[in-house]
Amino acid sequence: MAAQTQTAWTTPKTVGNQVVSTSTSTTDANNLCNFSLRTPNGIDCSKRYTLIAIASAAQDGAAAPLAIYFSTASDTLALAGTTGRPTVTGGYEYGNIVDDLGYGGASTNTFIIDPNLAVANVVTTAAKATGLKSRVPGAVNHAFSVNAASGTLLGHVMTWIIIQ
Repeated sequence: MAAQTQTAWTTPKTVGNQVVSTSTSTTDANNLCNFSLRTPNGIDCSKRYTLIAIASAAQDGAAAPLAIYFSTASDTLALAGTTGRPTVTGGYEYGNIVDDLGYGGASTNTFIIDPNLAVANVVTTAAKATGLKSRVPGAVNHAFSVNAASGTLLGHVMTWIIIQ
């Protein structure tokens, strides 16, 4: 399996009254996952933020779930591997924040990630119109991974944007 590549998150900068950081991850058609680096230290993952996940093309021939990972004790969270769901160092897998990122082609999805969410998680594509949101444990850092549901992923680039 071929390795995937990631760009470092941009230094979080204030735009208006919000902090913004971006990163990308790229995979080819030989991998089963496409994951981000851990979120930068300037993003406070114990507070609500918006994640925008932009896929340059279809990710899979079937549903392509997006999972979130978290670290509560250190900033050493790292994901690795290409032959299945990523292995996690320095943290834990929380679970999928959506069941299908949009395998039909290029897509843009917006998520509310909130450790204090007072309503039920909305993680299914069928309920997308109500807004995708997840109550994820407050954490030092998060990381994200698009995972193949059938075979390997298709080659694509993910652009990750966090607004807090």
